[in-house]
Amino acid sequence: MKPGEITDQLEHLASTEDFGSRSADLVERWESANVGFEAVEPILRFMEEHPSIEFGTPGALVHFIERFYKGGYEEKLLESISRRPTRHTVWMLNRVINGTTDPATRQRLLTAMAHAKSNALVDGEALNQINRYLARLRMSR
Repeated sequence: MKPGEITDQLEHLASTEDFGSRSADLVERWESANVGFEAVEPILRFMEEHPSIEFGTPGALVHFIERFYKGGYEEKLLESISRRPTRHTVWMLNRVINGTTDPATRQRLLTAMAHAKSNALVDGEALNQINRYLARLRMSR
């Protein structure tokens, strides 16, 4: 499936009241159609464009993306964080950091989280979340 098609499908859901169940249905259709890694970047860009949507905890889209953990997802997430950190993508980065044991990789991810604080597009909610995560993560070293 082409990225534009994925984006169109997501945009169709953006204004629905039941985003959680509708996005779960969409992910099921993608899985049936063997949509793969090509959906990661359009999903992350959608999250950047719609930071106020309640995606879930973590939600169907995050579960879908996390299938590509250690398969390129982390790099796409870092690119997204550098473009426009949102409360949901920052939370996703925190999940990756928590699952990372390699010290050099962990430090790289923490540095990306710290740099997100100074991104011109970071909103107050995401900034507060970044500060909380960094304080907790530094204490757990």
